[in-house]
Amino acid sequence: MAHRKDKPVGKRILSSVASLMFIGSLIFIVIAGFNLYVTTILATGILGLVVPSAMSSEGFLEIIAGFFEALLDGGMEIIGGIFEFFGSLFG
Repeated sequence: MAHRKDKPVGKRILSSVASLMFIGSLIFIVIAGFNLYVTTILATGILGLVVPSAMSSEGFLEIIAGFFEALLDGGMEIIGGIFEFFGSLFG
């Protein structure tokens, strides 16, 4: 896994937004069920995580590993941003 600052800002933003869309739509599906809008957001989140990893990898297993890496990196970026916000607010 690459260091956080080694990745381009655009890729970090894409993985953060796609992770937020993916996780948020999964939570909504569990609570309220499927509908057209949530399914569209879910598909967009999955594509936002899969396409960059598919473009930069050579095999099927690397695509799957890249998907989960982007999902976890995006989640960490979101959580890190929240902590930085509250840290700067109280610091």
